[in-house]
Amino acid sequence: MRYPKFLKENDLIGITALSCGVGKDIVETKISFNNLKKEFKLIISPDVYGKYYVSSDLKTRVNEFNTILDEDIRLLFIFRGGTFAYETLPYLDYKKIVKKNIWVSGASDPTSLLYILTTKYDLATIYGFNGKNYDNEKLEKYQLDNLKMLKGNLITQESFMDRKTISVNGNFTSSGVIIGGCLDILRFIPGTTYDNTLNFIEKYKDKKIIWYFDIYAMGSVDTYLTLLQFKNMGWFKYTDTLIFGSVLFPKIECEMDYLDGIKNIFPDKNIIYDANIGHVKPVFTIINGSYATVEYKDDKVILKEELLDENNG
Repeated sequence: MRYPKFLKENDLIGITALSCGVGKDIVETKISFNNLKKEFKLIISPDVYGKYYVSSDLKTRVNEFNTILDEDIRLLFIFRGGTFAYETLPYLDYKKIVKKNIWVSGASDPTSLLYILTTKYDLATIYGFNGKNYDNEKLEKYQLDNLKMLKGNLITQESFMDRKTISVNGNFTSSGVIIGGCLDILRFIPGTTYDNTLNFIEKYKDKKIIWYFDIYAMGSVDTYLTLLQFKNMGWFKYTDTLIFGSVLFPKIECEMDYLDGIKNIFPDKNIIYDANIGHVKPVFTIINGSYATVEYKDDKVILKEELLDENNG
């Protein structure tokens, strides 16, 4: 696993839009960028300031993404989520990202890019934060924790206790290489040229694999069938633990709730549900490709992430 160098104060970070732009959220965007400017230097692609649902046309988004990679950036933020990052995938310069050995950070729609970089190119990526996700006048603990981790302080993260996190099997501890993302997006990966999942899990099978899933708006049956598809493809062969965040827009279908469906598929796995992962803030910072130790103890998730080796950077 390749781990980029962690950031130092005043390092240059880039922000570009693969899908949604600022739209009307000018005030929140300014707050987020000002908070980041307290720590780092910023370079921002023009398309970031475009329309909400899709910041600009496909060619422009791709060109600005690939162009910002020519800058001396140490981290690339995708500005925000959306729907249309997937259509940019054939045109993104993955090899340039790997050669530069930089961090890429995103949440929700950018899942496809992060997942490809980590599972196909063995480059660790950061899930949980887009460039717009620092838009509190006074940053909250989870945001400050993220900034610490970007600088290499891999703190132990604990549940924020804003919700009751459930463990199907009670208290447990498990370790493995952590990977995952937004399930609404991951479902478009299997069967494509971007799907290197089976090779990835084979490479790290001796360390086991821990999966996490962020569900945005998929219904309970759609979630069930998608996870069942992944299972039938062999994605969970070396997994004993799966972590699910809170569903932002839940939709119960056919009298099957989310947790019941998950338990039906994984009767012999450690299942954590309603964790601080994904769209419902506050959230953990997850380093895809790190070696994670997950402990569930007394209604609380404790997450510690480490690098697999000393070859950082």
